[in-house]
Amino acid sequence: MVGVLSAVVYLADAFGRFWGFLGDLLLIFFFAWLVGSVLIHVVNSLMRIPHMRRPLAILLVYLGLITLIADFAFLVIPATVTQVRELAADIPNIVAGIPGAIDSADEILGGIGINAGLADRIQIQPINDIAASITDWLTVNAGTILTGAASALFSVTLVIAISFYIVLDGGRRLREGLKVLPPRVERETWFVLTTIDDTFHGYVRGMLVVSAIYGVGTASVMLATGLPAALPTALISSVLLAVPFIGDWLALALPLLIAIVAGDFITFIIVLAVLLFVQQVMLNLLTPRILGHAVRMPAMLVIISVVLGARLAGIPGALLGVPTAGVVYGLGVHYGTRIRQRREARDSMEREERGAIEREGFAEEVERALQGQTPDITPPAA
Repeated sequence: MVGVLSAVVYLADAFGRFWGFLGDLLLIFFFAWLVGSVLIHVVNSLMRIPHMRRPLAILLVYLGLITLIADFAFLVIPATVTQVRELAADIPNIVAGIPGAIDSADEILGGIGINAGLADRIQIQPINDIAASITDWLTVNAGTILTGAASALFSVTLVIAISFYIVLDGGRRLREGLKVLPPRVERETWFVLTTIDDTFHGYVRGMLVVSAIYGVGTASVMLATGLPAALPTALISSVLLAVPFIGDWLALALPLLIAIVAGDFITFIIVLAVLLFVQQVMLNLLTPRILGHAVRMPAMLVIISVVLGARLAGIPGALLGVPTAGVVYGLGVHYGTRIRQRREARDSMEREERGAIEREGFAEEVERALQGQTPDITPPAA
């Protein structure tokens, strides 16, 4: 028993070291496959245009994708870094205005009969210390943030390059390679791969659309109300929105926090109303339509998949744990249903065989009774 436990611990430690060594590389290849899978569907959609050739469709798709990445790299990222630095410089002024905001909130609540006493409950000195720490961190690590963004851009470029070859192939070599398998195994393998592709494609496409809409809405309302750091807040909120269950609240909390500390009560109400409207429209109208056919599994499995994904691969694992679990759950339901149907068919055949044997025995009993051999005849149960 001790030897088995030691072996398990050793294997777990070895797997951890292996994942730490190859985890980033595996994630790059995984995301390349994911991007290629989504773009293959876009290329196939363009192929429906009359006289559209596949090479031209691939060229148009990647030109559009490269244009979006270039705009993000040369417009969004520098503006985001600039806004982060401006926010760091404005934090002392923002903190200085917090006592006035607290007094205003007390007056508003007192006007409706609520004696909250926020000025006595909230200590300004700890907030000042936290603000100073945040300011120092943002100022010191602004270059690190830019370096991290450049590293992320390099990883994105590598993902796009690998995905290009996946789209160029279009799954043809994989389909040809599966032909070496027996026909039944080939059909089952292709079904599994198709299920994986459809689930991830539907989930990622849906979350990209929903997150983009929410990000644009967040940036728009923050820019319209004059709040700082609109772009980084919108980017972070759009990513947080993809986290199941708690993503809606996380995506709402960050812009509201900035509205509280950098704006006034009216600004806070405007941001809250607009973002709640955007979330309700998405959650009640868009999200069910977009994600309804992508992932279907119980809520408890969704929570477990998020926790396991975050533990294994951090934020990417938390975001992609749900479609991964959706694939496993969907395949389990499919093959479980087939096993149950086969068992029911086998049981039905066995009942029919027993009934045929009983009917045959009954016919023999009738024949013997007609010959005067058996006076008591009891027909078999139906």
